[in-house]
Amino acid sequence: MSYIGYTPQKKLKKLFLLSREIIKHFGMRYFIYVVRLELKKQGLGMFSLDKKPLDAVSNPLFQEKYLKLLEHFKEKFTNELLHQKEFSYLPTVRIIIIFNKNNIEQLQHTINSIQNQSYQNWNVLLFSTDSNNKISLPSQIKETSKINMSQSKGNTKKFYDEIMNSKYDLIGFLKPGNLLDSFALSQFVLKLNKNRDYDILYSDNDIIEGGIRKNPFFKPDWSPYLQNSMNYLSSLCLVKKELFEKISLESKFLDCLEYDTILKCVEKSDKIFHIPLPLCSVKRQHSSKSDSVSQKSSLIDHLKRMNIPAEVEQGIVKDTFRIHYHTQEKPKVSIIIPTKSNLKLIKRCITSIQNKTNYPNIEIIIIDNASKEKKVLDYYKSLPFKILTYSENFNFSKMNNFAVEHSTGDLLLFLNDDTKVRDNYWLDELVGICLQKDVGVVGPKLIFSDDTVQHAGMVFLKTGAGFHPTMKQEKNSDVYHNTINVMKDCSAITGACLLTKKKIFKQVGGFDNQFDIYYGDSDLCLKIQDAGYRIVYTPFTELLHEGSTSISYWHFGALFFDVENHQAFIKKWPKLSNGDPYYNPNLDWDYTLLTP
Repeated sequence: MSYIGYTPQKKLKKLFLLSREIIKHFGMRYFIYVVRLELKKQGLGMFSLDKKPLDAVSNPLFQEKYLKLLEHFKEKFTNELLHQKEFSYLPTVRIIIIFNKNNIEQLQHTINSIQNQSYQNWNVLLFSTDSNNKISLPSQIKETSKINMSQSKGNTKKFYDEIMNSKYDLIGFLKPGNLLDSFALSQFVLKLNKNRDYDILYSDNDIIEGGIRKNPFFKPDWSPYLQNSMNYLSSLCLVKKELFEKISLESKFLDCLEYDTILKCVEKSDKIFHIPLPLCSVKRQHSSKSDSVSQKSSLIDHLKRMNIPAEVEQGIVKDTFRIHYHTQEKPKVSIIIPTKSNLKLIKRCITSIQNKTNYPNIEIIIIDNASKEKKVLDYYKSLPFKILTYSENFNFSKMNNFAVEHSTGDLLLFLNDDTKVRDNYWLDELVGICLQKDVGVVGPKLIFSDDTVQHAGMVFLKTGAGFHPTMKQEKNSDVYHNTINVMKDCSAITGACLLTKKKIFKQVGGFDNQFDIYYGDSDLCLKIQDAGYRIVYTPFTELLHEGSTSISYWHFGALFFDVENHQAFIKKWPKLSNGDPYYNPNLDWDYTLLTP
């Protein structure tokens, strides 16, 4: 795209203002990052970024910083407990620990962490799944009024009855070897004292190895699409007894009772609260094939109960799932592509759609920003599609809104001209998700030509800045707890490839014309989210997106023209100052830790 009206003096002034703006809102470290990225773009290799940057968690400094953060949490919440008034609500918490002879020795550590809780209104149910005679507990564990023992002997009815007939207020599960922070239960009770309406509460967790806590999973707020991809609510998750009474607790597979129970509970309530603190340490365990089969079966049953026609298979990485949504209808998809004087790119994009689209019901609309080149115009004449001309200065929002008025599809796919379709069922995947009742927008994984990630769902910092935290990571890596390779809710999808329902698009007023180049896609997603719909990312289809030629991803050259749009965006969306619900408040823009 060409930009007119910038003298060298104006450019320098704007560059200065921009630099100050970036440092003010994003910090010096991010400023250095985007400078290096732009220098690389200009071909200055000595300044280039690593092709495949180190996962933040793998950086030795991350672990050091995390241990300091844990000390901060311990000091903060211990002091708070010493000075806070008595809780007005004192629920009894029942912790269920399912074990067998293979992990019985790990029970002691878990029991110790429960006994050391600052909140003492708890009870533990130890349940053995071994079918032989009653297992003897380690000598250190004594059955008391607060620690009870039960055993299935191949029959789980007694276990279910004991849970359902209990008088406890909150129920949760722990695995042998899991450890709770001393203030863990207090944090749950504190939140319920502030708001009794929550039915389900869950916390973050980390891994404990050799007595050292590491690899924290700072989770997003409630994301049903992520929960259907992986059991992220567990460790630690507490559920009100009243909600338990509304579900059938019996499960086909006792070894995934927690996952099955959580799925049943979220079917009955959306009053789900996330405590963004690593309150539980999990002993690293490799799931067995039977565990995976059990969880898959539970997920299939969950989708059936929700009347969602779908198939479930293993995901891209271990311990994750992929859902294929079945749709009998094939609504028309209007594929809208803004472009200007980019013959090579638009030709490649169109050819890839023609050659790689199995979906049968599409129309292609090219919205051209008054290209003058004869080769471009001749190419347009050869196409059996709608070619619309937009003669004003380039405005991403206005051009797409104009094209929508000439579209006949029930679904709208906004697509950049520098994308390339890579698999035949890309549109089937997007449409299947988009047609779900609660979905307003869906977008795919976008990758660079070196098969690293450009887009896997956008996140917002409290500054209102949108980021791609996993940019340049391996496309199928398990970086940051499989963030790249699971279907999940997010706050925004890049407009480089964004599918939505026309009805919803019209309902929220389409793109906001004030965002001429930047933030139009983010603004649209936030409006749709505010209207009650979910924004979903899927990794199960990929498109090539040449970020070096696109103006829609964060690099210094793009930001050069971005100050005004950024200011308008944060003014319009003050709620972003509270943070992104799908990005943990303990994380910085690149999954590193924020210091308290």
